[in-house]
Amino acid sequence: MTLLIIFLVLLLGASIYVIYNLYKKYDELEKIAQENVAFILSVRSRVLSQQSYLKQLDRKGAFESDDEVGYFFKELKKIINDIAFYLEMETDEEETSEPQDIRGKIQRF
Repeated sequence: MTLLIIFLVLLLGASIYVIYNLYKKYDELEKIAQENVAFILSVRSRVLSQQSYLKQLDRKGAFESDDEVGYFFKELKKIINDIAFYLEMETDEEETSEPQDIRGKIQRF
């Protein structure tokens, strides 16, 4: 009987240790995920503002008509449009889904 109690106490101690370590790791990952979400939102706003700036800059098509500058401008415009399209798709997915806390966003990373 005493041996059983000692075994159960040791098992309980090991379980508490494992749970505590897992909680520390989870807490650290949650902080990292929050930082990543903030970074992605920052990049999203910068890309979308640059996209509107490029549209405003080339209203008359002056940059696209020049050979060297036009090639660079077209490629830059494609890159920004691709990134903006990707970011808008993610925004649409987030708006259509139910509100989630940070745990839902961690799974996507």
